[in-house]
Amino acid sequence: MNNIPIIAIDGLASSGKSSISKLLSKKLKFYFLDSGILYRSIGYIHKLESIDLNSEKGVKDIISNITLLPSKNLQFQVLYKNKDITNFLYSEEIGLQASIVSQYQSVRESLLFLQHSCVQNPGLIANGRDMGTKVFPNAKLKIYFIADLEIRANRRHKQLLDSDVSSDLGSIKKMLRDRDNSDKDRIISPLKAADDAIIIDSSNLKPDTVLDKILELYKISEACNK
Repeated sequence: MNNIPIIAIDGLASSGKSSISKLLSKKLKFYFLDSGILYRSIGYIHKLESIDLNSEKGVKDIISNITLLPSKNLQFQVLYKNKDITNFLYSEEIGLQASIVSQYQSVRESLLFLQHSCVQNPGLIANGRDMGTKVFPNAKLKIYFIADLEIRANRRHKQLLDSDVSSDLGSIKKMLRDRDNSDKDRIISPLKAADDAIIIDSSNLKPDTVLDKILELYKISEACNK
């Protein structure tokens, strides 16, 4: 794993980190890990099977039955007991479950093995909340995204409308503010920039501009490590 390049991308909700991570994955032909899908998986299975998340054995039993399968689009499908559950993981309800299960230290610690298993040639884009601080502290390049709350709320509002989902801008803004506070204030793996992360404010930047900036930073990091 030490010889395989990893770019860790963390940041605030709706700051653009997932969109940029996918573009970066496509450009570099690196695998893309969205760590949120793992917490959504645990949330989905927990809801399905009512497993006690305070039980270390219960959590390990869940995770031992999860397989991450690389797909042609360089992302990972999630299999549970050999059944593909990926398409069940994106509802708002499962998102709420993911927020709950992510508070358990046993879950976060047990998921490290799965996250590390995603490190494959030619490289990995790791997107989440603690990729640079906890999961991949030795990543070749660490990026931390921020953006103005109003802009993030408008982005999320537009995404929902584009998906034919009704939404209220004020409610979205409150949800994002609450999520920011929850992520930053939690005791276990709080959301924060790694000491060696590069901060990118995406508020007024176009995706292509951000992508070019990160690609240039990656080239510089490669040169420095030679």
